This record gives sequence, structure tokens and C-alpha cells, in this order.
Amino acid sequence: MTEATTSDLSAAMLLEIHHQRLDEMLDEIELMADAENWKDAKRRFDGFRREMEEHIRLEEEMMFPTFEAEGSMPRGPTVVMRTEHVSIRQFLADVEAALTEERPISRTTAALEAQLSVHNFKEERILYPAFERTASAATRMALAAKVEALLRGPG
Repeated sequence: MTEATTSDLSAAMLLEIHHQRLDEMLDEIELMADAENWKDAKRRFDGFRREMEEHIRLEEEMMFPTFEAEGSMPRGPTVVMRTEHVSIRQFLADVEAALTEERPISRTTAALEAQLSVHNFKEERILYPAFERTASAATRMALAAKVEALLRGPG
């Protein structure tokens, strides 16, 4: 990440920036696979998957419990988000299998992108703002620091 002022950003903003980075990474993977550059596509996908898994982990372990413990939001939205995370993980496995077998990934990535678009919209418009309003300052700062570290990673 090139911005020097990321530490001034909220956890919600940092998570949104990470969504954008993940989208860009997936676009790169698709281009590499379309060009049948399997080795680079697989390498890039490994990094993408690691970051996606860490993003999901941070949400599930740091953000969602805030809602569930404080009762600030009915449990339903986090249940839906966790279910969508399972679906996203299945798409990741499907993309990985296609790359391993060196076969086109465009249909699978299109489905993944569609799932991510809907999922990210809900997070960015509903869950992230609610988290910023309800979580303690310490929890918000801890999550922001972890997402910032993720953004400083290899990308």
C-alpha cells in the first residue's frame, strides 16, 4: 500500500481498501490464466487466497463477535455473512482446482466476483459502519492495525 496515512483510517475504511486490493488481485489472476500463464496465475492466486482467508478471519474473529457479544445487532446478519464466507471459500477451492488443472477460470471467477460484489456491498454499507458505531475504541484500533499490517504485506 502506498498511502503513508493509512494509520489515520478507520478499520472500516481499511477493510474497504482491502476489498479493492483483493478485486485487483483477482483481475490479475484472470488475465494470467487467460494468457495461459499458469505458473504466475497460481503464484498470484496463492497470495490472493492467503489475503482473502486472513480478511475473512479478521472479520469473523474480531468484528462479528463485537455484534454478537454486545447485542448491538441481531445475530442474523453475522450468520448470513459467515454463510457467505463459506460460499466464498468454496469458490476459492474451485478456482484453485481449475488453476492446478490448467483450465479456464473465467466462469468460476465470474461467480466469485458476483458473490464478492453482493457480500462486500453489505459489509461496506451495513456491517462496517455499524462496527464503527458500536465497537469500543480499543477493538476498532486493534482491527485497524491488523488490516493495515495486511495491506502492508506482499499484495
